[in-house]
Amino acid sequence: MNPLLILGPIGMLLVGILSIIYWKLRVGVDLKYFLWGGVVWFAAIIPKVVMDLTITPYISSWAKAMLGVIGSLVAIGVYVGLRTGVFECGFTYIVLSRKFRGISPSEATAFGIGFGAFEAIALAIPAMIQIVVFISNPYILYMVPPEYREVIETQLSMPTWVIFAPVIERVFTLIAHVFSTLMIYASITRKKLALLLGAVSYKSTLDAAIPYIQWAFKPSLSPAGMYQAEIWVVAMGLIAIGGIRLLKKRPIAPSGTAK
Repeated sequence: MNPLLILGPIGMLLVGILSIIYWKLRVGVDLKYFLWGGVVWFAAIIPKVVMDLTITPYISSWAKAMLGVIGSLVAIGVYVGLRTGVFECGFTYIVLSRKFRGISPSEATAFGIGFGAFEAIALAIPAMIQIVVFISNPYILYMVPPEYREVIETQLSMPTWVIFAPVIERVFTLIAHVFSTLMIYASITRKKLALLLGAVSYKSTLDAAIPYIQWAFKPSLSPAGMYQAEIWVVAMGLIAIGGIRLLKKRPIAPSGTAK
């Protein structure tokens, strides 16, 4: 087992914490915007978890039986993508349009950073705990069913250089959350439904590739696969950076608010 693998989730944790500190110090926004971003992320996750515990297994089984491997990957990808786009963008729209109408672009950015930062933190902490528990008490592995034990042992024995993959993923995913948040914010301030639909489409596309990536690259079992899987996230993150720049070329703040 490689104890240095804990640097991966530590890096994820730092992405979340430092992104909040950076934006707070740079523009001086109230912490409540970051916190509300985290609350909305949590609210959007709940229905997805409920779906995974109830209907998702049935949808997956039906798709595999009726559509074959490639067809099922496409169908499940559309399902995974749409629910992410609808829930995450839908909850963000509701909160920004009702509770934070009239905020500045900097405050909307803080909301998006909070959304992505809390996601990074929430994913990092369980990963850190898992690594500490299994490395400090390796005998616990023998209590795990054999089919799962082999997977865990493979994951905990990966080379140290894989630690950068989850950090890269969190950085570009956070940028994606900021971009979608600003699109939703702009859809409210400009009164353009197309921007909201664009945010839903963007986030749906980002997550729709997950089933194929998991199938094609086996990132949880292959060090090379981990970095191959990040190519999509980086590409979507770069699109987000370009999208943010395009949004800023036209005023998106309500009249009378700060930038």
